[in-house]
Order: sequence, then C-alpha cells, then structure tokens
Amino acid sequence: MSRRPRRGALLSAVVLSVAAGLFGAATPAQAGQTNIDAPLISWAYTDSAHPDTTYLNPSGDAPLGAWRDGSNRQHVSRVYATFDVAAVLSKHILSAKLAVPETQAGDCAHRQIEVWATAESARPTWRNPPRELLKLGTLGPVDQCPTTYPLLDLIDLVNRATAAGAHLPSHVSIEVRLPEALEHRLPLGRRIAAPVLYLGYNTPPAAPAPMFNGLRPCATGAPYPYLSGLTPVLEAMVRDADPDDTYLTGEFTIWPVDHPDQRTTITDQLMSNGHVDGVTPPAGALADNTTYAWQVRTNDGADNSPWSQTCYFTTDATAPDNAPEVTSPNYPSHATRYPGGDPIVYNLAPNGVGDVYGYQYSWNGVFSEFGAFIGPNGVPEWTDPFSMPGVVHADQNGGATLTLSPPSSGFVTLSVRSFDRAFNPSPITSYRVIIASTAPTVTGPAAAIVGVPFRIDFAPGPNTGTITNYVYTVNGGAEQTVAAASDGTAFVEVTADRPGAFQVDVSSRSANGWVSPAAHGLWSATAS
Repeated sequence: MSRRPRRGALLSAVVLSVAAGLFGAATPAQAGQTNIDAPLISWAYTDSAHPDTTYLNPSGDAPLGAWRDGSNRQHVSRVYATFDVAAVLSKHILSAKLAVPETQAGDCAHRQIEVWATAESARPTWRNPPRELLKLGTLGPVDQCPTTYPLLDLIDLVNRATAAGAHLPSHVSIEVRLPEALEHRLPLGRRIAAPVLYLGYNTPPAAPAPMFNGLRPCATGAPYPYLSGLTPVLEAMVRDADPDDTYLTGEFTIWPVDHPDQRTTITDQLMSNGHVDGVTPPAGALADNTTYAWQVRTNDGADNSPWSQTCYFTTDATAPDNAPEVTSPNYPSHATRYPGGDPIVYNLAPNGVGDVYGYQYSWNGVFSEFGAFIGPNGVPEWTDPFSMPGVVHADQNGGATLTLSPPSSGFVTLSVRSFDRAFNPSPITSYRVIIASTAPTVTGPAAAIVGVPFRIDFAPGPNTGTITNYVYTVNGGAEQTVAAASDGTAFVEVTADRPGAFQVDVSSRSANGWVSPAAHGLWSATAS
C-alpha cells in the first residue's frame, strides 16, 4: 500500500507522476512493449496581444513564440495540451516521448523550446495561464529546420517517479513555450502542429493459474497426490493482457520440501498466452518416494509475473510387483461347470503389496487407461479413476470384494490388477470359471411388416430364480426396461421402421442381482 504524502510533498509527487506519464525511454519497441498514442483531449494557444482569448483546438497549426500579423503587429504565443493517459494507469511504462512537430521555423541553430508540466485548464489565456509545476526539459538546436518530430526524453525522471511510488492521474497537461528571455525575439518564433504523446508500456503477465501436475489439478495443501514416475509434467495456464504477447517464457522451479535449497529450474520459452503449457523435470532431478513443491512465473520480455501459488506432490515410481490374489467362495473351481443364476463373489487380496489403493477389472482383458482429457486451451480435465467402470477402492487392509454377473456363458474370465496411490498398475491375475447359459428366450412372429406393431415375448432362462424385469434394445438403440409378470415372463410391442433385418437383444434381471447374458431375436421386416 502506498503511503499518503504530506501536503507539502503532494505537489512534487504529482509533478513526478505527470512526467512519468509523459516521458520515458527513447528506444525502439522492446519485447513485451505495447505502443499507443495518448488521446489528445484538447490543445490551445494563447496570444499576448489578446490576453483574455483562448484559441482552442485550432484546425491547423499554432504560433509559438514571437510573430507578426498582417498589420505588422507583434504577438507572443504559448501552446498548451492535455492528454488522457488512463490507458496506461497501473501499467509498467517503458517509454514516453513527446513530439512537438514544427511546421515553420526560421532559426534552428539557436532553437530553445521549453516543455513544462502544468495544472489542467479547460480554457487557458495569456492573462490567466495554467500554473506551471515543473520544467520537464528543453528542445535545443537541430540541424534540420523545421524539424518534424523533435522528441523529449526524460527516462531518469520516469525512473525517479516509479521509485517514489507516485500514481498517474488520468489526465496530464503540458505547456510548450520559448524561454521568457527569448520568446519576444522574432527569429526564434515558429509554428507547430498539435503535440503528440507516444506511450510505450507493458502489462506484466498475471500469476500463472490454474496449475496441474501429472495432468492432475495442483494441490496446495495436504494430503498431497502421488504421481507416477520421476518426470511428471508440470503445467500452468499463462496469461498476459497485451495482445502482442503471443508467447511467454515460463520459469518453473521445483524442490524437495525437506530441502528447499535444492532447487531445479526449468525454462520453457514458448508458452502460449491463454493456454496451458508446461515442462517435465530432467531425468535424475527427482527421487522416488519424495514430496516436492513447485512454482512457476512467466516473463513477457519486459516484466515477470508474480510467482504462482505453491503446488505439492509425492513421487511414486515403484509399481506393485505382485499380481493380486483372486478367489471366489461360491465359484471356487476352474474346472466345474456351474449352472449360474447367482452372482459371482470375487475376493481380491494385495498378495504382499503394501500400498494397494484400488483394483481394476475387465471381462475381456483390456483395461482403460487412467488420465485426462485435454480440453479447450489445453486444460487437462482429469478423470477420477474411481468414477470409471471396472474400478473399485481397496479397503484398509488392501483388499476388495466384487459381486458380478458375467456377460456371457461358457468359459468366462475376469482379469484383475491392483494399483497404488499413483495409479501404477500391477501384473494381471486372470480367474476363469465355466457357467451354463441363463439367457432368456425370445419369440415372435415369423415375419415383420414395416409400420405394423408386432408382439415379442420374453421368458426366463434356466436357473434365474425370480425375474424382476428385462432390459432390451431394438436394432442396437437405447436400452429399455419392461417389468416381468409373476411367472417371470414379459412382452413388448415393437414396430419396424424400415425393410430389412430387425433385431431385439434382451437380458433378464433377477431379484438376487443376477444379470443373464443377452439373448437375440432376429426378424426380416418387409414392406406392406
């Protein structure tokens, strides 16, 4: 927070801030620099021969210094201008150059044009000019006469203003005049166009956010996530309000929380503004089973962003080395042909692995990969593995129990693997049983006619107990449910909407949770 200046110091602080708004480094545009012309709110000149008149916003040029009119009467004029610098308030001003374009001048070898910071005045006159606050500089002799754009550069004053913490007003006002001792000399008089204020500024990048590690959201407090491997990607969204800053340089720093002096810095020079980009620590930089903290900041070629918040994670590069144990109390044999009708209970055990976090299972031996979908602007959208089908938490002893109905009959195999807190997978265990079919029967007419409803009957398969309902699809469409009657049967009416094959797939649901394999009914629909 800036300290409010004493009343006696207020004028100098305002003058310094005015100068900082007007004049900066006279250098070519820097990387990260945005250049604008400050809007000219008004400009005017005054005339000693008409001391109470304001010549506001002249359409052409204006006299400066001594000049004679058509009646050979001598005049002396000064020029005033007010600019709007609201666009660079709170910006880092890199340059500010005032141009006083001469349109006519006779003597440039002895040229002396003073620029003063003044109080703002809507209608300056010779008799009642704006109060002069501080002389900002003098435009001296030049070789070219008249010169188009003499520039005034006060970078030292800008630096002092910045160091003093002065705040820019939204308007700045200047006076352009000849020194009082010279402004009555006709050879030094000239005419000028409206002054121009060129501003070069930079908007520092924002602190990077949001942040991600290993495609997972950043954790700023315990419990810290475990990440797989020793080179997890560290990412953040970077933002810079200046439209020309297409790419930013990211500086990532990572360290063990127990040894903050052991920092590794990684740089990415092509982080896309408005996108998530990142780096991976170099091989050998991180150790296993260690908690790390990391931050990132960006640079746009002129300024650094603030450092981001601090994120934490723990490395885990060691996957479970043993496949899980899988047993079944009600389907214990791999050789017996079971009638089915009862869900299979599978007991899963860690088999000596001490950090089992969960289990993943599959009927076809194919496992879904854990990870994230990369959304708009490169934002990782992490999918919680436990929201995925075929994934269960381990209990406090590292085990789990599954109660499942197989999707088919005959030889059915459940493949199971465990995973640790970093989702590193174990080797796979396969458990096979033989089960007789419990699929329902499907009956209907011999043929179907397009556009004419027809009835399809469902009846229980063997060993299914009490049937509560049937779930069916028509030609692979959305699942539909029909309740079973007390005898376990049900029927539906369906209509073929086009000639050709017409298929109904159906499975039964029993009161004990058993889901039968699907049965299939196939008809050929013909036009009426």
